[in-house]
Amino acid sequence: MYRDDQCAVCGASLPPDHVYCREHAAEVDDRLHEVGALLGRVLDDLPALTRLLDQVAPETWDWLSDTMGSDEDWPPALTVQMRLHADQVEVDVDSEPGRVKVDLDAELLTWCGALQAALESKDLRAVAAACARAQGAGAAY
Repeated sequence: MYRDDQCAVCGASLPPDHVYCREHAAEVDDRLHEVGALLGRVLDDLPALTRLLDQVAPETWDWLSDTMGSDEDWPPALTVQMRLHADQVEVDVDSEPGRVKVDLDAELLTWCGALQAALESKDLRAVAAACARAQGAGAAY
């Protein structure tokens, strides 16, 4: 976690009114350029991934999982955990029985960290590799 008296990158002690050490201050623009490129890719790719995931039948996921010798349900359900202040969370009972609506007001860094942890908790690389190598999935209709 970033503190006012430490470099935001390496944690080295800093004089007042500094947020980076000399070495990391020289790299801030490069870091921001990389953030812009990666964030742009995520924003471009996520809608397509969402659409494609919605267009695969549950039976096809079962077939693919069985083909790869996995006993897990594919795609796996993800558990997302965030540590937030109570003021950042609003929970309303939804009109549909058994459902709730949760509004979270969290920083982008918190969202990215929670998503990364959730994705890493499951073997999504195996799912991705299986999807890339799939042959004959169209027979599952």
